[in-house]
Amino acid sequence: MWLTIDVEEVTDMNFDVKWREKPQLVYEEYIDTFIEFSKNRKATAFVLGSFAKKYPDIVQKLSQNGVEIACHGLHHNLVYTEEFDTWSKDLSEAKKILQELTGKPVHGYRSPSWSMPFEKKYYEKLAQIGFTYSSSYFPMKNYMYGNSINKKTPFIIYTDYGEIQERPIPKNIIPFSGGFYLRVLPLWFLKILFKRTKNSILYVHPYELIDENLLRYYKKYAAYNLDYFLAFYASSSARNKIRILLNEK
Repeated sequence: MWLTIDVEEVTDMNFDVKWREKPQLVYEEYIDTFIEFSKNRKATAFVLGSFAKKYPDIVQKLSQNGVEIACHGLHHNLVYTEEFDTWSKDLSEAKKILQELTGKPVHGYRSPSWSMPFEKKYYEKLAQIGFTYSSSYFPMKNYMYGNSINKKTPFIIYTDYGEIQERPIPKNIIPFSGGFYLRVLPLWFLKILFKRTKNSILYVHPYELIDENLLRYYKKYAAYNLDYFLAFYASSSARNKIRILLNEK
Protein backbone atom coordinates (compact mmCIF):
# COMPACT_ATOMS: atom_id res chain seq x y z
CA MET A 1 0.00 0.00 0.00
CA TRP A 2 1.22 3.48 -0.92
CA LEU A 3 0.40 5.80 1.96
CA THR A 4 -0.07 9.44 0.92
CA ILE A 5 -1.15 12.67 2.55
CA ASP A 6 -2.24 15.94 0.97
CA VAL A 7 -0.61 18.48 3.28
CA GLU A 8 -2.82 21.55 3.39
CA GLU A 9 -4.76 23.62 5.91
CA VAL A 10 -8.37 22.70 6.55
CA THR A 11 -9.49 26.08 5.20
CA ASP A 12 -7.80 25.23 1.86
CA MET A 13 -10.40 22.62 0.96
CA ASN A 14 -12.58 23.36 -2.06
CA PHE A 15 -15.87 22.52 -0.42
CA ASP A 16 -17.90 25.68 0.21
CA VAL A 17 -17.76 25.44 3.99
CA LYS A 18 -18.82 28.61 5.82
CA TRP A 19 -16.43 29.20 8.68
CA ARG A 20 -17.67 30.88 11.86
CA GLU A 21 -14.04 31.25 12.92
CA LYS A 22 -10.73 29.86 11.72
CA PRO A 23 -10.15 26.39 13.19
CA GLN A 24 -7.29 26.10 15.63
CA LEU A 25 -5.49 22.96 14.51
CA VAL A 26 -2.08 21.75 15.68
CA TYR A 27 -0.78 20.52 12.33
CA GLU A 28 2.49 19.22 13.71
CA GLU A 29 0.58 16.81 15.94
CA TYR A 30 -1.32 15.35 12.98
CA ILE A 31 1.83 15.13 10.87
CA ASP A 32 3.52 13.25 13.73
CA THR A 33 0.67 10.72 13.50
CA PHE A 34 1.26 10.37 9.76
CA ILE A 35 5.00 9.87 10.35
CA GLU A 36 4.13 7.13 12.83
CA PHE A 37 1.89 5.47 10.23
CA SER A 38 4.63 5.78 7.58
CA LYS A 39 7.26 3.74 9.38
CA ASN A 40 8.57 0.86 7.24
CA ARG A 41 6.27 1.62 4.30
CA LYS A 42 6.27 3.72 1.15
CA ALA A 43 4.87 7.15 2.03
CA THR A 44 4.56 10.43 0.17
CA ALA A 45 3.44 13.87 1.30
CA PHE A 46 1.95 16.05 -1.43
CA VAL A 47 2.61 19.46 0.10
CA LEU A 48 0.91 22.72 -0.81
CA GLY A 49 3.42 25.52 -1.41
CA SER A 50 1.48 27.96 0.75
CA PHE A 51 1.55 25.44 3.62
CA ALA A 52 5.31 24.94 3.21
CA LYS A 53 5.93 28.67 3.44
CA LYS A 54 3.84 28.91 6.62
CA TYR A 55 5.09 25.69 8.28
CA PRO A 56 8.58 24.99 6.90
CA ASP A 57 9.64 22.98 9.97
CA ILE A 58 6.79 20.51 9.43
CA VAL A 59 7.83 19.88 5.82
CA GLN A 60 11.44 19.38 6.83
CA LYS A 61 10.36 17.00 9.58
CA LEU A 62 8.46 14.86 7.09
CA SER A 63 11.47 14.70 4.78
CA GLN A 64 13.88 13.93 7.60
CA ASN A 65 11.68 10.99 8.66
CA GLY A 66 11.86 9.32 5.27
CA VAL A 67 8.62 10.60 3.75
CA GLU A 68 8.94 11.58 0.09
CA ILE A 69 8.03 15.24 -0.45
CA ALA A 70 5.95 15.84 -3.57
CA CYS A 71 4.03 18.86 -4.81
CA HIS A 72 0.35 19.73 -4.36
CA GLY A 73 0.58 23.09 -6.14
CA LEU A 74 1.09 26.57 -4.70
CA HIS A 75 -2.51 27.26 -3.67
CA HIS A 76 -5.44 24.85 -3.40
CA ASN A 77 -7.24 26.26 -6.42
CA LEU A 78 -9.10 23.95 -8.78
CA VAL A 79 -6.73 23.66 -11.74
CA TYR A 80 -9.46 23.77 -14.39
CA THR A 81 -10.54 27.20 -13.08
CA GLU A 82 -7.09 28.74 -13.57
CA GLU A 83 -5.36 30.13 -16.62
CA PHE A 84 -2.85 27.55 -17.87
CA ASP A 85 0.10 29.96 -17.63
CA THR A 86 -0.85 30.92 -14.06
CA TRP A 87 -1.07 27.28 -13.04
CA SER A 88 2.32 26.42 -14.58
CA LYS A 89 4.04 29.46 -13.06
CA ASP A 90 2.63 28.71 -9.59
CA LEU A 91 3.57 25.04 -9.94
CA SER A 92 7.19 25.92 -10.72
CA GLU A 93 7.29 28.21 -7.69
CA ALA A 94 5.83 25.54 -5.40
CA LYS A 95 8.33 22.96 -6.61
CA LYS A 96 11.19 25.38 -5.97
CA ILE A 97 9.96 26.12 -2.43
CA LEU A 98 9.82 22.42 -1.54
CA GLN A 99 13.22 21.62 -3.04
CA GLU A 100 14.89 24.50 -1.22
CA LEU A 101 13.30 23.43 2.08
CA THR A 102 14.34 19.78 1.83
CA GLY A 103 17.47 19.92 -0.32
CA LYS A 104 15.99 17.10 -2.41
CA PRO A 105 14.45 16.93 -5.90
CA VAL A 106 10.66 16.85 -6.12
CA HIS A 107 9.42 14.27 -8.63
CA GLY A 108 5.69 13.91 -7.94
CA TYR A 109 2.60 16.07 -8.32
CA ARG A 110 -1.01 15.72 -7.20
CA SER A 111 -3.44 18.40 -8.28
CA PRO A 112 -5.73 19.96 -5.66
CA SER A 113 -8.97 17.97 -5.48
CA TRP A 114 -7.93 15.86 -8.50
CA SER A 115 -8.77 18.88 -10.65
CA MET A 116 -6.09 18.75 -13.37
CA PRO A 117 -7.78 18.24 -16.75
CA PHE A 118 -6.87 15.03 -18.52
CA GLU A 119 -5.19 16.90 -21.38
CA LYS A 120 -1.76 16.40 -22.96
CA LYS A 121 -0.59 19.99 -22.40
CA TYR A 122 -0.75 19.59 -18.61
CA TYR A 123 1.46 16.51 -18.70
CA GLU A 124 3.81 18.26 -21.14
CA LYS A 125 4.22 21.07 -18.61
CA LEU A 126 4.77 18.65 -15.72
CA ALA A 127 7.58 16.95 -17.62
CA GLN A 128 9.06 20.27 -18.71
CA ILE A 129 9.18 21.51 -15.12
CA GLY A 130 10.90 18.30 -14.04
CA PHE A 131 8.21 16.03 -12.63
CA THR A 132 8.30 12.32 -13.44
CA TYR A 133 4.93 11.19 -12.08
CA SER A 134 1.47 12.45 -11.21
CA SER A 135 -1.25 11.16 -8.91
CA SER A 136 -4.00 13.42 -10.20
CA TYR A 137 -6.36 11.04 -11.96
CA PHE A 138 -9.65 10.26 -10.26
CA PRO A 139 -11.51 7.52 -12.18
CA MET A 140 -15.07 8.72 -11.54
CA LYS A 141 -16.81 11.96 -12.41
CA ASN A 142 -18.60 13.99 -9.76
CA TYR A 143 -19.77 17.58 -9.45
CA MET A 144 -16.31 18.95 -8.58
CA TYR A 145 -13.68 16.68 -10.10
CA GLY A 146 -12.87 13.36 -11.70
CA ASN A 147 -12.87 11.67 -15.10
CA SER A 148 -15.55 9.67 -16.89
CA ILE A 149 -12.88 7.44 -18.52
CA ASN A 150 -12.38 4.56 -16.11
CA LYS A 151 -8.58 4.27 -15.86
CA LYS A 152 -7.75 2.37 -12.68
CA THR A 153 -4.13 1.28 -13.09
CA PRO A 154 -0.93 3.30 -13.64
CA PHE A 155 -0.21 4.42 -17.19
CA ILE A 156 2.41 6.45 -19.06
CA ILE A 157 1.94 9.78 -20.82
CA TYR A 158 4.64 10.39 -23.45
CA THR A 159 5.68 14.01 -23.97
CA ASP A 160 8.40 15.91 -25.83
CA TYR A 161 10.08 16.47 -22.46
CA GLY A 162 9.99 12.88 -21.24
CA GLU A 163 7.58 10.38 -19.75
CA ILE A 164 5.10 11.07 -16.97
CA GLN A 165 3.61 8.14 -15.09
CA GLU A 166 0.04 8.74 -13.93
CA ARG A 167 -1.01 6.79 -10.82
CA PRO A 168 -4.82 6.88 -10.59
CA ILE A 169 -6.69 6.61 -7.34
CA PRO A 170 -8.03 3.04 -6.95
CA LYS A 171 -11.64 2.28 -7.78
CA ASN A 172 -13.63 -0.88 -7.06
CA ILE A 173 -17.14 -0.02 -8.24
CA ILE A 174 -16.59 3.31 -6.46
CA PRO A 175 -13.45 5.11 -5.23
CA PHE A 176 -12.81 4.19 -1.62
CA SER A 177 -9.26 4.83 -0.52
CA GLY A 178 -9.34 8.23 1.12
CA GLY A 179 -11.03 11.51 1.93
CA PHE A 180 -14.83 11.55 1.99
CA TYR A 181 -15.02 7.88 0.94
CA LEU A 182 -12.74 6.75 3.75
CA ARG A 183 -14.73 8.75 6.28
CA VAL A 184 -18.16 7.56 5.16
CA LEU A 185 -17.69 3.92 4.15
CA PRO A 186 -17.86 1.39 7.01
CA LEU A 187 -14.63 -0.24 8.08
CA TRP A 188 -15.72 -3.79 7.17
CA PHE A 189 -16.43 -2.67 3.59
CA LEU A 190 -13.12 -0.80 3.32
CA LYS A 191 -11.25 -3.92 4.41
CA ILE A 192 -12.86 -5.93 1.59
CA LEU A 193 -12.09 -3.28 -1.03
CA PHE A 194 -8.45 -2.89 0.00
CA LYS A 195 -7.93 -6.66 0.01
CA ARG A 196 -9.29 -6.89 -3.54
CA THR A 197 -7.10 -4.08 -4.87
CA LYS A 198 -3.52 -4.48 -6.04
CA ASN A 199 -1.10 -1.56 -5.70
CA SER A 200 -3.59 0.31 -3.53
CA ILE A 201 -3.21 3.95 -2.53
CA LEU A 202 -4.45 5.38 0.74
CA TYR A 203 -4.77 9.17 0.86
CA VAL A 204 -5.51 11.34 3.86
CA HIS A 205 -5.41 14.97 4.95
CA PRO A 206 -3.97 16.33 8.21
CA TYR A 207 -7.42 17.26 9.53
CA GLU A 208 -8.55 13.64 9.16
CA LEU A 209 -5.94 12.58 11.72
CA ILE A 210 -7.69 14.29 14.61
CA ASP A 211 -8.36 11.64 17.23
CA GLU A 212 -12.10 12.23 17.50
CA ASN A 213 -15.22 12.37 15.34
CA LEU A 214 -14.76 15.14 12.79
CA LEU A 215 -18.41 16.13 12.79
CA ARG A 216 -18.42 16.90 16.51
CA TYR A 217 -15.13 18.77 16.27
CA TYR A 218 -16.06 21.07 13.39
CA LYS A 219 -19.49 22.03 14.72
CA LYS A 220 -17.55 24.54 16.78
CA TYR A 221 -16.05 26.25 13.74
CA ALA A 222 -18.27 25.82 10.67
CA ALA A 223 -21.86 26.59 9.78
CA TYR A 224 -23.88 23.54 8.77
CA ASN A 225 -24.70 23.20 5.07
CA LEU A 226 -24.44 20.51 2.40
CA ASP A 227 -20.74 21.10 1.78
CA TYR A 228 -20.13 20.92 5.52
CA PHE A 229 -21.75 17.48 5.50
CA LEU A 230 -19.67 16.32 2.50
CA ALA A 231 -16.46 17.63 4.01
CA PHE A 232 -16.77 16.37 7.57
CA TYR A 233 -19.32 13.60 7.99
CA ALA A 234 -17.70 10.54 9.52
CA SER A 235 -19.27 7.39 10.89
CA SER A 236 -16.23 6.91 13.12
CA SER A 237 -12.74 8.29 13.56
CA ALA A 238 -10.88 8.29 10.24
CA ARG A 239 -7.64 8.05 12.19
CA ASN A 240 -8.67 4.74 13.76
CA LYS A 241 -9.80 3.36 10.41
CA ILE A 242 -6.45 4.23 8.86
CA ARG A 243 -4.54 2.61 11.69
CA ILE A 244 -6.50 -0.62 11.33
CA LEU A 245 -6.24 -0.72 7.52
CA LEU A 246 -2.47 -0.17 7.59
CA ASN A 247 -1.97 -2.88 10.20
CA GLU A 248 -3.80 -5.36 7.99
CA LYS A 249 -1.74 -4.70 4.85
